[in-house]
Amino acid sequence: MSNQQEFVLAVIGAGPRGTSFLERLLAHLEDNDDVASAARLRVLVVDPAPHGPGRVWNPEQSDLYLMNTPASFPTAAPVGSTQEQLRPSSVSRSFAHWRGDAETTDYPARRDYGSYLTWLHEAVVQQLRNRGVVVEPIFSYATGLHRVAGGYQLQLQNGARHKVHAAVLCLGHIPARLTGAAQEFQEAAERLNLHYIPPSIPTDVDYSAIDAEQTVLVRGMGLNFFDLMIQVSQGRGGRFEAVPDAPAGQKLRYRPSGTEPKLVAGSRRGTPYRAKTAAAGFVPEGIQLRHFTKDAVARLLEVHGPLDFAEYLWPLIEADVQDTYRRIAGDGAPRFDIRSYARPFDTSRFSSSAEYQQAMLGWLQEDAAASAAGTRSPEKMALNAMHAARLQLKALITAGHIDPLSRITQVEAWFESLVEGLASGPPVQRIEELAALARAGIVEFLGPHPAFTVDEEAGCFAADSPHVQGEPYRAAWLLEAMMPPNRVSVADSLLIHQLFEEGLARPGQAHITSTGDDGPRPGKGFDVTDQPHQLIGADGRPSEGLYALGLQLSSAQWGTAIAAEAGGDPATTARSLADADAAAADVLGSL
Repeated sequence: MSNQQEFVLAVIGAGPRGTSFLERLLAHLEDNDDVASAARLRVLVVDPAPHGPGRVWNPEQSDLYLMNTPASFPTAAPVGSTQEQLRPSSVSRSFAHWRGDAETTDYPARRDYGSYLTWLHEAVVQQLRNRGVVVEPIFSYATGLHRVAGGYQLQLQNGARHKVHAAVLCLGHIPARLTGAAQEFQEAAERLNLHYIPPSIPTDVDYSAIDAEQTVLVRGMGLNFFDLMIQVSQGRGGRFEAVPDAPAGQKLRYRPSGTEPKLVAGSRRGTPYRAKTAAAGFVPEGIQLRHFTKDAVARLLEVHGPLDFAEYLWPLIEADVQDTYRRIAGDGAPRFDIRSYARPFDTSRFSSSAEYQQAMLGWLQEDAAASAAGTRSPEKMALNAMHAARLQLKALITAGHIDPLSRITQVEAWFESLVEGLASGPPVQRIEELAALARAGIVEFLGPHPAFTVDEEAGCFAADSPHVQGEPYRAAWLLEAMMPPNRVSVADSLLIHQLFEEGLARPGQAHITSTGDDGPRPGKGFDVTDQPHQLIGADGRPSEGLYALGLQLSSAQWGTAIAAEAGGDPATTARSLADADAAAADVLGSL
């Protein structure tokens, strides 16, 4: 074949999304020999991180970092009932099948999932090459995509340039420019010779730089907090010992190594994310939505069009939460106050930090006990009903059935944080470990609605809670235990800046008309078409041949997941595979 027949495709980002795209590309090629013979295909796979796992799932990371889902859940390729809608490739395997135990419910190390992604990537690449596809790995950052005749010029950080006909952006987590309080903390750290760690991917943080016995103020008690907690304790030689016959929340004792810092952590709730239930399943068996159903929503849509979440859908979700709670607790049980359960100390006041530490130990023990009870816990099962509703809500948002203003001011403003804090927490093991660290004095808690400030006179950071009396905590260290914000408008990425500058992309826009405000509001992710999610340029037209997958679809979708569910529905829990499939099909259609 001549060079004129070669079609060059760039896959920018070689983590799970890039790997899923390549697997879907293989599946379509295996299913259609005519496409395979229509042109010579060359695929440039661009990522400085290991290809397959990317940065987040790097197999070289500490084995102390755990996944936030059981091993039976995640996959980067269609398996089980997903294959009824998405044809598998010759190497389609889920993580659990790759491990050899499809029923496993443990929470594995993230590096183990990275090993699976490495295997899948290598297997897919080998099969693509067997079919005559040229796959060229490039370990560098993409810094630009410039429109040229017949396609685009891909520019790399290493100085190389390549002419490509199409590109698929699978960028994952991107560093963000510091704004607001984060920028002020960074400037104060430079001015006062303090230490500030901004929002980061945990594997990018050098926790060893924190000296032993230093006090570290920690902002945020979500999933990144648990990574920090375990890395500066067990990761420094401390040991968790089992306490035989102890009740939930007291099953571990921590033996310090003497090299640990002291963590003083705060969040708006005053508490960490609640632990996941020990009951098996992504949505445990027995959870059934009787109010928030497809038929009920269809009737509402027929009458009202795009729906106001708080007015029409939250009452249905809450009814399912209450029904689930009463079914387990008994018909005579009081109403489950889900908002108080999410913020248990909002109406409380504490006379001292010591009093709050005791209250938090009680909270940790209660949460561990509820999680350990599995399907016998009315609270945890009620939360799983809300979690099940969230999965359906994602599909409604993607389909455009939620009013844009309602999505911004209700779903994203309060429901998202509510469901994340209650239903997306760590395995109960982490709560047991946190309780042990609190008893050992390694971790203390600030209290609800903490204020983090800079004490210019003392030359340090300071933090306290209006709910807890006493002197503020002061420290030379402040660490943000959270990921960088997933917002393309503040992304610290040369590639994204260039796409905006050349008008090849723009942020998604929510068009608000119900309040008389005609101005569009910028969204978090790129503005894209419906599947196959081509970028929409500054002129409002699709940028032909440029696709986006994953986190940067957050303007078109809500709550993009870290992985697809093995055997999940491509419209909901396996949506990432459906997105990759649509992009692969469209790319091959251009051949």
